[in-house]
Amino acid sequence: MTFPLFDMILIAGRMGGMIFTAPIFGSRNYPVQLKIGLMFFLTLLVYPLVPSDVSYDMSSILSIALLLAGEILTGVLMGLILTVYFNFIYFAGALIDRDIGFAMVNVINPLDESQIAVTSNFFYVFATFIFLHLNLHHGVITGLVNSFNEIKLGTNILAVNSFSILLDIIAQSFVYGFQIAAPFVITVLISNIILGLLAKAMPGMNVFILGMPFKIFFGFLIFIVIMPFLYEVFGGILKDSFVYLERLFELYNP
Repeated sequence: MTFPLFDMILIAGRMGGMIFTAPIFGSRNYPVQLKIGLMFFLTLLVYPLVPSDVSYDMSSILSIALLLAGEILTGVLMGLILTVYFNFIYFAGALIDRDIGFAMVNVINPLDESQIAVTSNFFYVFATFIFLHLNLHHGVITGLVNSFNEIKLGTNILAVNSFSILLDIIAQSFVYGFQIAAPFVITVLISNIILGLLAKAMPGMNVFILGMPFKIFFGFLIFIVIMPFLYEVFGGILKDSFVYLERLFELYNP
């Protein structure tokens, strides 16, 4: 059994779940009213595209509540997949700051107002610009619209089945984060070796005072060298995030 008004409520539930958790859309910098308005605007646009042959049980308040909770969970899971994928930025920034000496300073993350490393914040802003410039935010909306064909309205989604996808995302985030931070880690390691040799050759030199600006100098030098390549690197990594959404769809529509 199906009702058009309840269909729209279920669609809005999935829309809201993803909009409030997805990268950029879920940022606390945006007013809640704007997110709610976007949710209902997209619901009106998407409603004609959603298959109308879906039927579900509405015999009790509990079954209705479970249907709505299932749609919200589906949207939250889709947004969470993309948000967790962004962790490669934070991991890379934390590694870089630890090596060049910025780990003692933290800034506020614009996404969830948590404290993150300075370089992580820089990478987040840079990745956000790339995300928007490549129109990947359109890809988020497109994936949300396609989800209604892949995961039908009223489907009882099991979050346990998606744990393997989240674990793969976390593992891949560590790999990407270390690959981005590798030039800094290797350079600082070489600079530490140089400082050790200087300390051995000149015992009177204060290595601790010289070491900090020395590593910061090399850190900024590496930034200057790799910045022209970061756009392509970040763009390729961010595009791969939609592969995990496709894997989620395949779980429920093989």
